[in-house]
Amino acid sequence: MILNKNGWGLREMLFICAILLFCVILVAVMINYLYEGITSNGTSTTTNSYTQVEKNLKIAAERYYRKLDDENVNLIVSEDLFAEEYLTEEKMTVDNDVCTGYVLIEENTFTPYITCDNYETEGY
Repeated sequence: MILNKNGWGLREMLFICAILLFCVILVAVMINYLYEGITSNGTSTTTNSYTQVEKNLKIAAERYYRKLDDENVNLIVSEDLFAEEYLTEEKMTVDNDVCTGYVLIEENTFTPYITCDNYETEGY
């Protein structure tokens, strides 16, 4: 970049504008990637995987079990979790495939099992 007594030339100004435009586009893409899949109410619109559905079921069952205060319970079905609003259908859906299942409780270990149209946990 050559500066003379007249200031910058057209070539230098276009070069700086191109660099600034590139930076603006890069920042816009990074922001879009960072917030991709987040809606205005803060919930994610990304689809779950079957592993994530199993985790969702396990977490809901653990919360439900702590509220029960009944140590004799060793099986919690997803229908009970839906009824008590510990679990939503959205958290049990993979690509429009709504899953159901149960959680087996043995010695404070929670093991989730799900069944869907296209997937079933081994041992269900």
